[in-house]
Amino acid sequence: MAVTFILPKKMRIDRLINYVINPDKTVELKYVASVLCDPKTAAHEWLTTKERYGKKDGVQAYHLIQSFPVGELSPELAHEIGRRFIAEFLDGYEVVMGTHTDKDHVHNHITFNSVNKKTGMKYTATMTDYFKGIRAVSDKLCKEYGLSVIYETTGKARSYVERMLQKAGVYTQREMFEIRLNECLHDAYDLGNFYALMRLYGYDIRHDSKYPTFVPPGAKYGFRAKQDGVSLTEAQIETIILEGMRTDIPDVIIKRREFVPYKAHGKQHGFRAIVASWMYVLGIFRSGKETNYRVSAKDLMRFERYKRDEDFLRKYGIDTEDQLDDREKAINYEIERLTKSRIIWNSKKKRRKKLYDALADSAYYAGAAQMYADGEAGVEEEYRKYLTAEELLDGVDRDELLREQSDVYGHIAEVNRQLRELRSELTIINNIRQDTPHIAEALKEPEEQTHDRYEHTDYREQY
Repeated sequence: MAVTFILPKKMRIDRLINYVINPDKTVELKYVASVLCDPKTAAHEWLTTKERYGKKDGVQAYHLIQSFPVGELSPELAHEIGRRFIAEFLDGYEVVMGTHTDKDHVHNHITFNSVNKKTGMKYTATMTDYFKGIRAVSDKLCKEYGLSVIYETTGKARSYVERMLQKAGVYTQREMFEIRLNECLHDAYDLGNFYALMRLYGYDIRHDSKYPTFVPPGAKYGFRAKQDGVSLTEAQIETIILEGMRTDIPDVIIKRREFVPYKAHGKQHGFRAIVASWMYVLGIFRSGKETNYRVSAKDLMRFERYKRDEDFLRKYGIDTEDQLDDREKAINYEIERLTKSRIIWNSKKKRRKKLYDALADSAYYAGAAQMYADGEAGVEEEYRKYLTAEELLDGVDRDELLREQSDVYGHIAEVNRQLRELRSELTIINNIRQDTPHIAEALKEPEEQTHDRYEHTDYREQY
């Protein structure tokens, strides 16, 4: 898909046009086109139009750049797409276009008079006009010629704005994120390196929750990595990365469960006996068989919660309150240790943050720096950020810095994962303390109900 920019120009029109039709860039004027004017006299003709409508001040012209991926199309096709773009989007404007072939990627430079020759209206560049006009027309033409297909996503419903942009054939932030996500998943060698690569695309990483969030440049909110509409945890992302690195896997894989010898649980006591008995009751009730126990809807809804309680008690062999207290103390000690470890890694990340940010800025603003070097205007701020980043990175081994950043991000992610698991266990411990009195009371009810039922039955009614 072509990348498009539009830049307002207050410079001398003749200089702008001369840059667009530069013979060294357009194969001796082979790829030059114009509408409603002659490229040789266009500057004079544009000024005449401005004088006629009394609009000589302000922006003199607009410079639109349409850049195509390396090797995706020929100069002839790019030139044809540019001509069609002018016909569809710039009706009534005096236009000069040059298709430049001096770079690895073919790109169209289109400049047009800020005043419409037919209507006298002055063009105003707005974001709405860009997305619904420039970007939409350019992307539509690219799709007609079979160039780059918009990345389709699945999952939850899109917002109104996203639906409108998709209808117009425009990349949304979510679509761009998913493109970058797939690229980084493919290129990364571990989880930390994956985070570092996403940073190079300008994404801020919030990986302190179960589902890491990626915030696009300049945005307030971010996106989760998803597969088939389901959010991915850090562990799942890591699995995808590692599986993608294994190139020696045969096409057909038969996965078998690892053999685990049967081990009898033996007679259970205390907490394990209570929760296991209740799981048995819930299991019978859920299978449709009759039971004397009164199982509430809340208990059925909490089935998975009770199952986690039972798994936890069995895993650590906990039967008594003292054993539960010991496990809780061990968890709190480990949380304290991991928290200190995370502080150390975050301190290292903070000390090196300027270099990490510079590495990301250098990669992110490299395109703007190239535009500035080509004589483009309107990218001065981006170019300044690029120079600042390059100055900070002077003399730094960038590959080594990227590996260091990957290592830091990987350690922080692993510590966060362990902390989440431990805090989840604390929640289970609290649930056990809260649930077991209720379960023990519920398990007593059938005996009382059975006694009451036989006590008050008049057997003479049966004869």
